[in-house]
Amino acid sequence: MCNYPMNLFSLIVGIFTAVFSFTIQANNVVFNPPVELANISLARTHSQPSFSRGSRGSRGMCNTVNEDFSLRVLVPGAGFTTAKQPHLYWSISSPLSADLVFTLIPVMAPGSFDYPEPLIDKTIAKSVKAGIHSLSLADYGVSLEENREYEWSVSIICDPNNPSLNMSATGKIKRIKPPTDLEARIKSVNQEQLVAVYAQNGIWYDALDTLSQLIAQNGNNENLRKIQVSLLKQVEMK
Repeated sequence: MCNYPMNLFSLIVGIFTAVFSFTIQANNVVFNPPVELANISLARTHSQPSFSRGSRGSRGMCNTVNEDFSLRVLVPGAGFTTAKQPHLYWSISSPLSADLVFTLIPVMAPGSFDYPEPLIDKTIAKSVKAGIHSLSLADYGVSLEENREYEWSVSIICDPNNPSLNMSATGKIKRIKPPTDLEARIKSVNQEQLVAVYAQNGIWYDALDTLSQLIAQNGNNENLRKIQVSLLKQVEMK
């Protein structure tokens, strides 16, 4: 029996897979920050110094780290999500052995004098490798309300007896409901195309999370890593 048709079929499937797998390139993923983000206050709600967007700690402030150490939350100051329990991404530039604390707190409503209690205030690690890490709100049983701002931070406890010396990287997040047409678009594309859709529509957290999931599933795919570098560079975080 001739097996040529099967071989031909396999060849066609292989070509199809090569052409249509990971076809989105770095220049196709452009983050467009929505105008509304300009109205989100970046006022601090913690006393610790903020080192978000790649600012660096110094040995004088925290003997736990070296002079060129950096702690970052991977968000351009503030960002949107469509998820109730999103993943939040942060990074450190070198391995660290110290208590790290994750906090999440609702932002005080304008005109209010009722200071919100933290929804999360937990030690997340005592020893961490260099690189990008994630936090899942599902792990803490916390969900975001729609159209409410929250501030989150990752802090290094430099001196338990002197909180003013702690290093903290801080960002903001707001959960939104996409317009009907965008919601339909989100449901109609594959996971890779979804990265571009989220980025183009200013939904930062979902773009980064979708891309991070793809990288986790396809760790050797250089194109995905180039997209990640490009996305972070666009908001000055790489």
